[in-house]
Amino acid sequence: MLRPIPSVMLKDTAVFHVPTSLDKYQEAVYEDFTVNNVHIQPTNATKKNVSNEEVVLRALLFIDGRRSAPNYDYLAWQVAAETIGANITVDVTECTGQSMTYTVETVDALPDVPATRVHHTEIGLV
Repeated sequence: MLRPIPSVMLKDTAVFHVPTSLDKYQEAVYEDFTVNNVHIQPTNATKKNVSNEEVVLRALLFIDGRRSAPNYDYLAWQVAAETIGANITVDVTECTGQSMTYTVETVDALPDVPATRVHHTEIGLV
């Protein structure tokens, strides 16, 4: 079993704005979820999204399977958002107090081998 991400790195907070449904005007209705003890890291990595298009990520958000709280099913959020046709956005506040808003582009749940639970989730942000 892998060790969790060191707690010294998990000092940031993320507020996810997840589309849950459409209103009568076909506008997305959002619900907010706060996750504590996460880590934001700037990047310029190129990844393929679900539409098989290459995108350049601005940041990666690391959510530990044990130390980040509370635990949510981020993959299910992404599938639901795609079904609705809206994007998940996230406001990340770093431990320095600096805050940025991003759009979630990719969600990767990485397993804890040989265990069957998620070790950590990497969320690609643009």
